[in-house]
Amino acid sequence: MKTVYLSLVLSCLAFGCGGSKPEPQGPAEKAGEAVDDAATDVKDEAKDAAEDTGDAAEKAGDKVEEKTD
Repeated sequence: MKTVYLSLVLSCLAFGCGGSKPEPQGPAEKAGEAVDDAATDVKDEAKDAAEDTGDAAEKAGDKVEEKTD
């Protein structure tokens, strides 16, 4: 009886829990992931551009301050 129970438990573990592969992504999921990646890239580029603009404005302000001193 213990052998039957052990076989049943091992079978459930082998076929029910472990051994299954994740389903491949479909076209809509791939497109959605591409849109998410693009949005992240745009956000990062906008942040970099804003920092560059802030740096340029600060340098311009420093130059104006030097000329007026």
